Amino acid sequence: MANVVNMNMNSLFNGKDSRWLQLEVCREFQRNKCSRQDTECKFAHPPANVEVQNGKVTACYDSIKVSIN
Repeated sequence: MANVVNMNMNSLFNGKDSRWLQLEVCREFQRNKCSRQDTECKFAHPPANVEVQNGKVTACYDSIKVSIN
């Protein structure tokens, strides 16, 4: 079991597993009904040119890093 966890952590740190970069898109935003600013909402408010797949978008690591700091 420890080896499986180790392998998953290694792939995460090596950039091979981008699932952790996926953010859920605001459902209200998708219906044009979200009253919050994109900086206030805990869900993603992607621009029109960003592809949404299954209600999620894949974010750039640098954009997440900047928003955390």
